[in-house]
Formats: sequence, C-alpha cells, structure tokens
Amino acid sequence: MASKPSMIDGAPGRQHATPLANVVGLLLTLIGGSEAAWAQSTAFAVRIEGERTESSWSRAQPIIEFVQREPAEGAPPSQRTEARVAYDDEAIYVAVRAFDSDPTAIKAFLTRRDVWSASDWIRVYIDSYHDRRTAYSFSVNPVGVKLDAYHFNDTNEDNTWDAVWDVSVTRDAEGWRAEFRIPLSQLRFSAGGDGRLGFAVTRNLARLNETSTWPLISRGANGWVSSFGDLTGVARAGSQKRLELVPYTVGQRKTQPEQQGNPLQNGTAASATAGLDLKYAVTPALSLTATVNPDFGQVEADPAVVNLGAYEVFFQERRPFFVEGSGNYAFECRDCSLFYSRRIGRTPRGVPRLAFDEFMRRPDQSTILGAGKLTGRVGGFSLGVMTAATQEETAQIAFNGTLPGLGGGRRREVVEPATFYSVSRARREFTDQSSVGFILTTTTRQIVDTVSFLPDSATTGGGDFDWRLGRLWSVHGYWAGSRVTGSVESIDLLQRSTVHSFQRPDAGHVELDSTADVLGGHSGGVSVGKIGGLRTRGNFGIGYKSPGFDTNDVGFMQRADHIPQNGWVQIRWPVPGKYVRNININFNQWSSFNFEGDRLNLGGNFNAHWTFQNQMGAGFGVNVNADGFDDRLTRGGPGGLVNGNVNSWQYFNTNDRATVSFGWNSNFGNDRLGSRWINVEPRIVVRPAPAFSAEFGIAHNNSIADAQWVRSVESDAGPHYVFGRLAQKTTSLTTRFNYTLSPSVSIQVYAQPFISAGVYEGYKELVTPNADRYPDRYAPFDYAGNADFNVLSFRSTNVLRWEFKPGSAFFVVWQHGREGFTQQGSYDFGRDFGDLLATPATNTVLVKLAYWFNP
Repeated sequence: MASKPSMIDGAPGRQHATPLANVVGLLLTLIGGSEAAWAQSTAFAVRIEGERTESSWSRAQPIIEFVQREPAEGAPPSQRTEARVAYDDEAIYVAVRAFDSDPTAIKAFLTRRDVWSASDWIRVYIDSYHDRRTAYSFSVNPVGVKLDAYHFNDTNEDNTWDAVWDVSVTRDAEGWRAEFRIPLSQLRFSAGGDGRLGFAVTRNLARLNETSTWPLISRGANGWVSSFGDLTGVARAGSQKRLELVPYTVGQRKTQPEQQGNPLQNGTAASATAGLDLKYAVTPALSLTATVNPDFGQVEADPAVVNLGAYEVFFQERRPFFVEGSGNYAFECRDCSLFYSRRIGRTPRGVPRLAFDEFMRRPDQSTILGAGKLTGRVGGFSLGVMTAATQEETAQIAFNGTLPGLGGGRRREVVEPATFYSVSRARREFTDQSSVGFILTTTTRQIVDTVSFLPDSATTGGGDFDWRLGRLWSVHGYWAGSRVTGSVESIDLLQRSTVHSFQRPDAGHVELDSTADVLGGHSGGVSVGKIGGLRTRGNFGIGYKSPGFDTNDVGFMQRADHIPQNGWVQIRWPVPGKYVRNININFNQWSSFNFEGDRLNLGGNFNAHWTFQNQMGAGFGVNVNADGFDDRLTRGGPGGLVNGNVNSWQYFNTNDRATVSFGWNSNFGNDRLGSRWINVEPRIVVRPAPAFSAEFGIAHNNSIADAQWVRSVESDAGPHYVFGRLAQKTTSLTTRFNYTLSPSVSIQVYAQPFISAGVYEGYKELVTPNADRYPDRYAPFDYAGNADFNVLSFRSTNVLRWEFKPGSAFFVVWQHGREGFTQQGSYDFGRDFGDLLATPATNTVLVKLAYWFNP
C-alpha cells in the first residue's frame, strides 16, 4: 500500500533555503498568509519479467489515496481511482483503473492525437530527472486519444512535445481502464540516480468537471511539478537505444493564376523533396534533435491581418521542430523576446527594382538547410542550444521582349543572404525552485550588394534570476544587451525604423548617426510577485529598453526607448458555492515613458471571471487609459499627444461538453473625441457525434479612427504629416471541421475568408502636436492621393493524417489561397465576398510520408 502523505520540512535530498531567504520568507508569509508545508507521498514500482499479466500486476502495490483538486480541494473524489506501476528493462508501465458508478455517463470524444476535448482523461506524470522542475506527461481518454507534453520551470507546459509511446484502453460495467507503456528511451534521466522519480496521476471526470490527483496538487501551491510524489524502485539496467531516425519524403504540386506576358510562370509546378529528423541521447540527461531540409507543409496558415499601426505584428510559431521544446530557450525580457524562431526561414526581404516589361519570381520563404538543438541537463544546469542555417535566396527576373527590337533576357538577384542562427540558454537550478541563468543569441549573414540594407551580424546576451522567498513569493530580474553591425546603409535604416526613430526632429535624447556601422543597447527589469496562496496573488514590475537596444534579427520587439511599469493584484474565491465554482477578480495598473521622460501611456483595469456550477463561464473587464504621447505617431517625424479612452471587453461560454456549445467575445470603446470601435466574435461548436466536430466563428470589427496615419508628403515648405478620419470594417469567418475515424486517422479542415475595407472621410495634417485641445493639433490638408483600401483574403489548410505506427505518419495536405486588393474603400459584404470568390486561386497539394525507427 502506498504510504499516506507525511508533513515534513523538506523532501529527501532537498537543500534548505538561505537564512536570509528564510527570514524574508517569514516576513512575507505574515503579509500573505500561511505557507503550505511540503507534502511528500511515495509510490512503489515493481519489476516484471516477460509479458504483463494480471498476476504480475497484482504484485504491484496500488495507489488509492486520490483526492479532489477541483472543485472541492482535499475532499474525497466522487469516483474511486486506483493506479499501479511496473517496469522492465525497456519501459515503465502504469495501469490506472477509473471506477465509475454510471459507466454510461463517461464522456469520450474521438479526436486526432494531441487535441484536448471535454472528455474524461487519465494523465500520468513522470519527473524522470527528479529535479521537481521538469516532467513528461502522457494522457488518454476512454476512446484511446493520446496527448503528451513536456513540463518545465515547474509550472510551464509544452503541448507540442511528442514521444513514441503506447496505451491501451478498455471499458466495462465498472468504468474504464488505461494501461500505459512508456519506453525508457523517451525519457531523460539524471546521471546515476537512486531509482527515485517524481510521479503523479490525475483523473478528469468530465460530466462533473472534477479533477482528482495523486498526490494532492493544490491550487494554492505556486508550482506543479514540485507538488509531485515520489516513485521508488525503478532500477534502470543497461543502456537504452539512443538513436531515433525519421526520414521523410514529400511530393508537391502547385497551381497558381497565370500572369499574362510573364515568361517565368506557367501556372503549374511540381516538386519532390526528402529530409531527415533525428534524435540522439548524448547522455541519459541530454538529447540532440536535428532536422535536415525540414518540411512544414501540414502547418495551418496564419490568419490574414491589415496592419495600419507603426509596429510589426507578432505571429505564433506553429512549425513542430521549433515549437517543441521551445521552453528551453525562454528568457523573460520585458515586452520583447531574445529568441523568436519565426525569423528562421522568414520571407525574403529583398525587392529587386524592375525595368519596364520585366517580371519577377521570388521564393515565398527562405529554405532551411538544417537545424539542430541540444536540450537537457548537465549537472545542476538545464541547457538548451539551437543552431540553424538558411540558404541564399534569389529572385529570377525576366524581360518578356515584347517591345520592337528588344529580345528576352533573364537574370538573378539575391533577395535574402545565407544566414546562420544560434541561441544558447542555460540555467542553474536550485532545489528551492530558485534559478540563475544566461542566454546568448547570434545571427550571421553573408551579405552581397543587393542585400546590403541588412546587418551582417547581430548578437544579444543576458542573464536572469528567479529568487524564491519561501513557497509564496518570488523576485525575478534580468539584464540583456545587444550589438548589431553592418554597412552604414543597414545601420542607418535600422536607426530610422519605428523600433528606434532616431531621426525624430523633436527628440533631444537620441540623434541619427549617418556614419555609424554599429548599433548597441541594453534592457533590464525586476519584478516582485506573490506566486502562491489560495486567496491572493500579485505582481509589481518595472523595466526598460534603451534607445539602441534591438533583438529583431533572431528575436522580437516592437520598440526600444521604453520604460514600462505595471502592477497586478488578484483576489480568488476557489471554494465552490451553490451556483458558482470559482471567482477571480483582478486589478491592473500600468504606465510607460521614453528616455526623454515623455509619458507614453497611463492606465488601469478591473476585470472579473466566473465559472458556474453548470460549467458555464463569463467575465468582463473595464480599461481606462489617460492621454499619452506617441513618439512614433508620424513614423519618424515629430511625436504628438494622443487621446485617452475608456473601453470594455466581455466573454461568455456555455458548457463545452454539450452537443452544441456557444461562445461570445466582444469589446468596445471610444475616446469621446471622434474615435470609437466595437468588435464582436460569436462562435458555435457542434458535436453531433463523438468523432465529429464543427466550429463556426465570426469576427466583425467596426471602427472609426479620427486621426489615422496616412503618409508624409514633401513640399518646398517642408514635410506635411498627413492623417485621415478612417472608417473601417473588417469581417472574418473561421470554420473548422474535424472528423476522426480512429485515434490514428483524422481529417482536419480549416478555412478563413477575410474582408477588410477602409474609407478616409477627410484628410488633415499635424500642425501643433502638443496642443492640449485635440482640435488644435490638426488642420485640413488637400491630399491628392487615395488611401482607401479593400483587402480580400481566403486561406484554407486541409489535412488527412494517418499515424500508421507510433512515430510514423502519412499526410495528404491541400492548401488553398486567394488574395486581392483594390482601393475601393466602401464595405459591402455580399459584393466583397463575391469578389473574393472570383479572385484567382493558388492551390498546393502535397503528400508526405515520415517513418520512425529506432535502430
């Protein structure tokens, strides 16, 4: 029988915090409430030989002390659960018996792998390093759908991590049972080891929205992995197979509209490629993952956007190789990221100048020749190192020779240089969950004349710390620096970008250096947070980015010259009542300045969230923003005052376990001086059968921006900074169909038509940027151009996926796209949707086969 939890000062082998940390922790405990003692629970694994039978399982001691985590923490579960653990030289086996007094009420949706649904679930967690910070989880629902994930930094979860493992499920009159087989080769272990692993099992009961766990993983705890129990007796004998290979091949056929007179385009193109993914266990605790000529054709397309702002739009990484294990490179930089993997394989930025009657064919993306990453642990350090290389990309340019006396000709021009990227991240982790770490990133380009506007190298580096004061409080801080080198042209363009805006005529603290070939800067920040406790949480932080700081070669940031500050307090009611399961109320405050002392923004927010006993949820928030100074208002010209506003957002969702569920998101606001907006996003999900789901979502935005930037117009009197009153309407329809024939065969359909139209009702120029009265800031301007727009887009990705054996998959993918643009600014959904369907389409069909083997 597994032992009952014992309340002790520290887990075996845990180091105690420093005396100073104990004193500070005691003081903060008096402020924030009592600190939960460390609870240690122990389970035992039995070694088995040969095939697993009921008699072999009977020798394993059962784990039966499950308790509720939700809704009533610490209470006995409504249904009994029993788990047993065994192992051999190849794998760890976990058998979980989920007893149920009403087996007909068990919820089970059939989806493709790694898709969560409102089903019953059993999840097994293994902290194989036994560091109480990292773990692997393996989940299954009653119809055999598998999920796996990697957990890091105690509380973070990476759902993109995939392992090769198996599980079988059965159902009977007493409930259901899952038997997991988790190969030791899929886990990573600390060197040596005493047969002790971190271990936990959770069970989700969908119809009651109840979660029970062994041991108790308290909602008031500040960690997840650190709350696990111990699994003892797992003696690993001999070395496991270290190498995994996944060769793949892809065949592709693309059709696109022909451009009249373009000799480079025939409308149809076919290609075939091959590549290889591999994993190698360098040590029991350290893994090498590499890819050669990767293909990501099955990845869902990005949504369409119309960006009228000054800053770059952030898109989530979706490519599996870069998403998986991305937590190993996480570095919390204030409003920025030192590593943004979408820079690798980005769209080429060179745009050749074409002569009359010339045509161009340019690659959509830079080709990734290969990438590798080393992740795991070395002693007390967690480690993540990634390198990647992209090839030089060229545009092919042709003259069609239609003019009398001129013949055709072709040439090539480099539009993106060959580039090498690297990121190295390491953290020294301590047993009280504190850590100190560093990061280094590099970008190196082989510059040629046609891409001399790009820097030839960029380096960023920094360090961070997370100091835990007991189990309730944390102090986090970081410092980072950057250095970008290149031609005078490239550094001049970088200084002029809206990230920096050194050329601003009204800035006294920055100055454009047109002879510089280096740009450098730094950033830092510190925050104090209450990270544990059932009733209250909070955080206060301040940071800065100097005017010359820049991470955008292999990171992401929208602007430098920034000093932000924020405060957050949360009050929680996690104990269920008659109608409500839990309530969270948040209070937020923020402000920011540039290095000249201009206040960029100042605001506050109140928001509240409810989860009801009928499993519906709702929430709302109110934001109040004061007037601010926008130093990027004219995209390099003078800054100016901008109006504050009051806005509100709301959401509501019904029980997602029902056959039909509904959700609603909306927000609206205005500045009371001519600008206003309203955005509504209803959605409905239909599950007429466990294996089929359909989701329909509409997003409609109707806005008026009284002073929307248009452009700068040069004249003998100097530049005129032109704005207009923009009336814009945007509608997108998002549709998803998922049909799962079995846990290994699925069909996924995604489609999104997008329409955005904007008409400018009047043009004006900025004349007195800092005038207190809004009408005094602008004067009418006779603008000769036309800034109206109508953007049409349709993007669809449709995937048939068959995992014909663990780790091996066959894909058939159809991607469909239509893109159009006119300067007809009026919005008419029926007309515009018809125009979208009439827009010539591009279609890509690919077939991909990937085969896993473990030689």
